[in-house]
Amino acid sequence: MPATKQRTLKCSVCHREYGSSKCTSISMIRPALTDFILTRHPDIHVEEGVICRSCLGDERTAYVLDQLKQERGELSRLETEVSQKAVKHVAITEHLEEQFSQGLTYGQHLADRVATIGGSWPFVIGFALALAIWIAWNSLILKNSAFDPFPYILLNLALSTLAAIQAPIIMMSQNRAAARDRMEADEDFKVNLKSELEIAALHDKLDHMLHVQWERMAEIQQMQLDLLDQLAKR
Repeated sequence: MPATKQRTLKCSVCHREYGSSKCTSISMIRPALTDFILTRHPDIHVEEGVICRSCLGDERTAYVLDQLKQERGELSRLETEVSQKAVKHVAITEHLEEQFSQGLTYGQHLADRVATIGGSWPFVIGFALALAIWIAWNSLILKNSAFDPFPYILLNLALSTLAAIQAPIIMMSQNRAAARDRMEADEDFKVNLKSELEIAALHDKLDHMLHVQWERMAEIQQMQLDLLDQLAKR
């Protein structure tokens, strides 16, 4: 039995002709998306109109961007980029550790190292022991010949100098850590937004698959009716 010839349909948006498997009836699209398409193309007839996959993807992208604008106001560069990549099914996750570590200067590495050591228990215990030895050496061992007698002015000067140098170095490391946290937050936002868009696209694809299957079932049923009619005539 010869194969059934595929019908050719004309897209109501771009007005190009495509096979029936590459088009979707506008009446089968979700109502919210249908209403949005009608606002952009008011001359389309919902019951008779069809739309190709390419135009459907463009309209879906425009619809998502419009919804995001209504919820968040003017879209940021990040939201627009994610929306476009979601339609093109492009991966957006990146290796932040490798990206963040590239191009670090020696001073930045040193700041991270100082912050790591200065915020550890070995540093606190060692620094407390050094202070205790300093005080005991000048108060108990050297006594009258101490180089830094009570109230330990030299020790106070050393501690003040150390604090003045250490504080901005730790702040530099914290600023870099905050920048990395912002990058991770942006990455999480991009992944969550792309997941939301992919779920919405999945619903539309399921609607399209159901529509195509319904058309095939209708064609098969029509062929069966034709065969039954031929058998009845015989």
